[in-house]
Amino acid sequence: MQIRTAQQSSIRQLEQVCQMTDMLYEQMRSISHQILQNSSTNSCLSSTGFDRLREASAGIKLREIQTSNPYVRYVSLYNSASNRFVSSSTADFLTDSDIQYYYTALSGTEYTDICMLRLIGPDYATQLMRTKYVYSFVFQVQVRNGGTPDLVVIDVDEDYFSSAIANLRNASGFQQVLILNRKNEAFSSNTVYDDSETFTQSTYVSLPPEELPELQDTSGSFSQKLGDGTEALITYAKAPYSGFTILNIVPYSNIYSGLPQIAVITILVGLLVLAFGTFVSYRTSARLSAPIEILYRNYVKKPSTDRRAGNELDQLSKAFSEIYAKADKLEQGLIASYSDSKKRSIQRLLHGEYGQIPDYVEVYKKFGIDLLAPFYCIIMIHSVSQENAMSPEDSNYFICSYALENITNEVVGRFGKIVTYRNSKNMLAVLLPLRHNEYPKRLETELLRVSDVMANEFSMETTICIGNIVEGSANINMCYEATTIALEYSSIHNRGKVFFADEAAQRINLNQYHNKLHMKLAEHIRNEDIDACSQEFDLALSYMTNVSFATAIAYFNHVMMSLMDDFSTTFTDDASYGILIDKLNQIDRSLPNVHMLRRRCMEFVILLIQHLNINRKSGNEQAVETARLYIDKNYANPDLSLRMLADMAGLSPAYFGKIFAAQTAYSFNDYLTNTRMKKAAQLLVETKLPINQISESIGILNTNYFYSVFKKKFSMTPLAYRRANTASKEDGVADGKSDPDN
Repeated sequence: MQIRTAQQSSIRQLEQVCQMTDMLYEQMRSISHQILQNSSTNSCLSSTGFDRLREASAGIKLREIQTSNPYVRYVSLYNSASNRFVSSSTADFLTDSDIQYYYTALSGTEYTDICMLRLIGPDYATQLMRTKYVYSFVFQVQVRNGGTPDLVVIDVDEDYFSSAIANLRNASGFQQVLILNRKNEAFSSNTVYDDSETFTQSTYVSLPPEELPELQDTSGSFSQKLGDGTEALITYAKAPYSGFTILNIVPYSNIYSGLPQIAVITILVGLLVLAFGTFVSYRTSARLSAPIEILYRNYVKKPSTDRRAGNELDQLSKAFSEIYAKADKLEQGLIASYSDSKKRSIQRLLHGEYGQIPDYVEVYKKFGIDLLAPFYCIIMIHSVSQENAMSPEDSNYFICSYALENITNEVVGRFGKIVTYRNSKNMLAVLLPLRHNEYPKRLETELLRVSDVMANEFSMETTICIGNIVEGSANINMCYEATTIALEYSSIHNRGKVFFADEAAQRINLNQYHNKLHMKLAEHIRNEDIDACSQEFDLALSYMTNVSFATAIAYFNHVMMSLMDDFSTTFTDDASYGILIDKLNQIDRSLPNVHMLRRRCMEFVILLIQHLNINRKSGNEQAVETARLYIDKNYANPDLSLRMLADMAGLSPAYFGKIFAAQTAYSFNDYLTNTRMKKAAQLLVETKLPINQISESIGILNTNYFYSVFKKKFSMTPLAYRRANTASKEDGVADGKSDPDN
């Protein structure tokens, strides 16, 4: 039975891993189509010569694609005609060995794509130091007529597959998961030994592919002797789209080694529970039957000869009254205990900690909480007195709170079996299970009734925020945190109204915001503003719509990784780099809730700020500060250069450039360009000067170059920037005239 259970469980888990693999493969193929359809990357593939501007434009697009996919490490393309390799991080010529590496992997198969495991590093072209495993999806593309096909290479972090197979670990001892490609070659070997819980990459393959029997079905199992003679249970599943075959190899000794100990422990625990139950039952029975035994001894066993009629009945009535009073107190205690337990369970559910409860599905079922619904929605209700603030000791506070919960149960309860939780004296959270991925009809209209009743009957101003719909109970915490933040940030604009959590997010371009989040955080880190980083994190979380908690973890992990890339030039030793890598690795799918995700990200940001602060103090601060002030005043000088400032400081250009980057977290060229672009943006909004005059006034004599740099900085041309900001400024003035409060 144990072997059959392990076999069935392993096959189900492998099929889920195959589904995740196929989803990833379809996403990678979609990225390759985006590269072919985009004008910048298509032009880079179509050319037969070397053009740096075309490669720079293609690199920007590849960076955008990489940023929009949290689990993608690098996106690259290779032009066989020009022998140019362009990625989201570098551009260079490929050596003959590198070229042969890719095309050899694709040979010998009828398919035009393949996946392989390899090591890469921060210096992507040379792959020398700080290597990391990635799964590389290589696609052959044919843009030009004739000639050798070009390549699109997409590198996916190993963590994606590590997380996918993590649940396959079900016992102690040796276990191995092999991933085979369409050629039945084992290109990834994930092994775990002894009592470890984490799979790691290894070169050892316990079952060579040539020893595999022919696998006819899409999933199944068989027994096989491994290379060391160990008999093992091998389960497998095939991914139909990616062509992967995933094998889970578990020795039989791992499956049944603990059964005798489990049987002994079960018997001992059963005897202990039986003895404890007998003792508790005896004590409880003796305590409850004590009044009846007293009556028996007084009036049956030892009858009194001197008692009036009615004494026995009076004493018997008194005895039973005492019994009823004790039973009533016991019932009240049980009800209070039940209520407290239910409240704590709801709190754990909303905060993402319900997994710590053993058999939590059954526990929540006893409390009437449905954890098996396909979709959920959180509704946050904030109610405050229109006249004066009430404390929890105020009797009116209890009446208003009780009324709010009853009205909410009556109104929202029509749409499903809801659960309410008061997380503060003025805030009520409502969990609404849903059967379909859509809001119930008339939900917003019905919630308006809650606001009207609380205003008319109790003079309470009620603001209601309807959260986004999430899939599965695992994402309830994500919805709860995002809805709470949305209510807090939008309370001024939506005071006393019913609104949806994503209404505030619709005011900005969400894709553009999330793609540039690491740029905003990098600016706050340079300013050592921890509070601004914290607010930016909460804002990004509140703008997430239709996003699972696992995706949010992957997204913020990628943002932190991008921050490390932004400040990579400031790392002078491997020790500080290793500390940051360890902290980055803690932002993974083992995090239980949003609170811990936020805590890990802020710890990473604080470490990065401390690292930058140390580097700034260790350099020649006075020389850099003098140079920075000189740039701020003389940015209009077209001859301003790093050599000029280095000569002024009496240092070599190379050394001065290094301490300038360490102190400001910018290279000299980036700092000068940012200063000029900020001034240009100011002139575009505040003056009507022609573009060429603005370009010359900030020290850039080539207007075409000014256009290129400005568009890269602000994602729009100077003319578009002038029109957009002038229009928004006029709208703000108009709004100020129409609103007396402004």
